[in-house]
Amino acid sequence: MNMEGKLCGICDKGRLHAYKDEITDGIYVDAYKCDFDPDHVSYTAEVMHKVEAIQRSTSVERHLVKVGSSVAAPIPSAIVKALRLKPRGRVFISAQGRRIIIRPAPS
Repeated sequence: MNMEGKLCGICDKGRLHAYKDEITDGIYVDAYKCDFDPDHVSYTAEVMHKVEAIQRSTSVERHLVKVGSSVAAPIPSAIVKALRLKPRGRVFISAQGRRIIIRPAPS
C-alpha cells in the first residue's frame, strides 16, 4: 500500500512523503514522514509487523510508569548487571530523532 501524499494519521495536518527510516543500526525500511511535523512517521501494516519483529528480537519491551510528573521505564536486570547500574545511580538521557538514549554517568 502506497501512503505517499495521504493525510498524516497522527496530526491530520501534513501530507506523507516516502523515505527510508533507519529502525536500528544499518537496517532501513520504507516509511512515510509527515511534511507538517517530521517526527510523525508512518509505516504500512506489513512494514510495521517487520519493524516490531526486529525490535522484539533485539530489545526488551517495557511499559512506562508514572513517577511524580515524569515517566520511567524499568531497566531489565540483565542490563542492570551487565552495566553495573545501581539504584539512585546517575545516567544521562537524551533524544536522537525518535530514539531515547540512556548512558551511565562515568563513575
